[in-house]
Amino acid sequence: MTYRPKYKVTDGSDLILDGHTWRVEVKDRDGYLVSGADGEQTTLGYQRVDRAIENNKCEVITPKEAENQRQLLEFTGGFGNIDQTPDIEQRNARARQALIMAMDRLEKEGQKLTHRYLDRVPVRKALYRSAIEISGDVSLFADVNIGPTRRSGDEPETVVPKGRTLAKLRELYIRFNRNPVVLINRHNKKGVHDPERACKLSEWQKSVVRYILGAFQSPSKIDLARLYRLACAKLQVPEEEAVRNVGHPSITTVRNWLAGVPSLAQQIGRNGLRHTKNTAGGGATEIRAFMFGERAAMDQAYLSIFVDTTGKIKAKIIKAEDASKAFEEGELIRIWLHVMIDVATRLPLGWIISETAHSDQSMALLRMATRDKSREVVKYKCRQEAAPPAGLLMTVADNGSATRNGPVYAAQMGMGTVAQLGRTHHSNDNTHIERLIGSIEWDVLRFEKGYVGGRPGALPGADPVADARLTPNDVMAVITRYLVDEYAHTEHRGTGMFKATPWEKFEQTIEDYGPIEPPSPEARRLYLGYKKTVSTTSEGVLFSHLPYNSHELLKFHDDTPKKVNVYLDPDFIDEVTVQPVRGKKIIKAELSMTALKDLTFEEAAKVMSDAAQGNPDRRRINDEMVRQARRDRVDLSGMLPDPNLPESYRTLAQLEKKAEALTHVGFEPDRSYSKAVAPGTITKRRKPKPFAIERTEAHKDRTDPGVSGRLKPITESKL
Repeated sequence: MTYRPKYKVTDGSDLILDGHTWRVEVKDRDGYLVSGADGEQTTLGYQRVDRAIENNKCEVITPKEAENQRQLLEFTGGFGNIDQTPDIEQRNARARQALIMAMDRLEKEGQKLTHRYLDRVPVRKALYRSAIEISGDVSLFADVNIGPTRRSGDEPETVVPKGRTLAKLRELYIRFNRNPVVLINRHNKKGVHDPERACKLSEWQKSVVRYILGAFQSPSKIDLARLYRLACAKLQVPEEEAVRNVGHPSITTVRNWLAGVPSLAQQIGRNGLRHTKNTAGGGATEIRAFMFGERAAMDQAYLSIFVDTTGKIKAKIIKAEDASKAFEEGELIRIWLHVMIDVATRLPLGWIISETAHSDQSMALLRMATRDKSREVVKYKCRQEAAPPAGLLMTVADNGSATRNGPVYAAQMGMGTVAQLGRTHHSNDNTHIERLIGSIEWDVLRFEKGYVGGRPGALPGADPVADARLTPNDVMAVITRYLVDEYAHTEHRGTGMFKATPWEKFEQTIEDYGPIEPPSPEARRLYLGYKKTVSTTSEGVLFSHLPYNSHELLKFHDDTPKKVNVYLDPDFIDEVTVQPVRGKKIIKAELSMTALKDLTFEEAAKVMSDAAQGNPDRRRINDEMVRQARRDRVDLSGMLPDPNLPESYRTLAQLEKKAEALTHVGFEPDRSYSKAVAPGTITKRRKPKPFAIERTEAHKDRTDPGVSGRLKPITESKL
């Protein structure tokens, strides 16, 4: 069935649809054949045009309306509405309109409004009184200029024009559909409106002015008067101009031409395109998020305040000649603020301070946004509740060094968060977080000791270095209390907030769009936490002196050390994720030391460090007592020799000599034995009585072996 259009659209009408103007050429079976300003043609369906008209998305301008509008603008000099004119012209048009309505009343009474009739003094006085009565304003004709009648011999001066003028005004008013804008004094139509025709300068003088204005649009911001003198000295007057007595244009002429240059063009030339975009560019007026956690904006800022990094009262004895007025390195510094907010509700999701701006700080900011912040609320004594943790669907950040880097992007992609890149030097891309940083500086930091100022030289009478009293922890406490107790409960005038507080907006989003996307603890450990490669033992794994173990981990260990990657969430150290190196299996292990389960990684490290260091004086006494106990035990055992005896130090030398003797190997010389027996004959008997003992020569020489072999008797003592 062929669709029949509901609304009347004639050929030649203009359709303003989706910001484009289409001229209807002809109608066909499928719709309107239209053409654009560039000559491109297309067909707009009847249903689409009818639907756009019903939804107030399409404006139809007939050829008659277009011609009337063109004639009106041409007659008034560009004014299509009375509200566009100055106040004095609006009063003039209002007085004339009241006179025309009084004339209409006379016509209804049967009077013929001829020029001669309207020119009578009693008639004009009657029109004057009737106009005041119709408008209800006794000062209707006060301070107006509607063509008054001058004083003559037969009539006084009156504010009401002559009859011919009144009739002409009424005719114009009726011809232009009783639009009061045609009743103004068209002073704007007087004179020459073509700039080229109105200019009395020669072509050479125009070129000089353009040359000076072109050099004036420089980032160095040259002074116009000095530039004018230098340009006149450089540009000599040509002979043709000198013959006609034409010289350089005056500096007043140059200033008048400069006033005609658009202010935005001057800012681009003298301040640069980047600065002009941020200061004069179009603002962001769209609502970019509706759900909590749908879009989070993060940024970093170098705070304009000096802080004391030690957090302690420093007192030490120094000599007068060694005293220095300058602070030592690291004593007083400026710190960075990293902050993240939810765009839909403007609730602060995370905030940290640091001495530097690196990826580690952005990872800590993401961890804070996805965890509970009750620890900060209790630590810094806040009165209200902080924003709950949320699963982040999208984050927006600019080109800061802490946000635009590989580790941060990889972590967000691993968590399933879309990381949108903000353009460099385009503050409109991230306006929501920029406003919060400005509020922190103007509402909080400027009231604290050590505030530097928003720009160099902003506080010439202040000495922020000498006034610095706050520690980084103090600054964190002040900012935390401001974000939790004040900012989150103050009415917000941003786009889409409609004066609601961030916490009220949060409650509304939960009611309208449902619960929050929960953050994943496993994803936090894998992509936002710390990673270390260690070896498994029979006791599990050790992550920076924190023991972790589980039944599954012991089964994987199987009495053989294996390399594994351990992932720890520094905010929740009660559990870690263990992944074998070059393996696919994921194992969970729990903290074996239950006393540290409720602490963060930094708090646990501090507890262990304090336990290791202890009290120096007490530790020194304890160490001396331990050494004395060991000496007593060694003396009683007798295991070690007395160190005062020289023999105690010779044991090692004696052992070395014995070891050398054991390692010595001797070699006999190669010689022959004359009385050696032949092989195999050593056991043969060569005599019949082998056991008989023969007498030797010594026995033969002894005559009395018994007497000669005795000792003399002892007759006296030898002592």
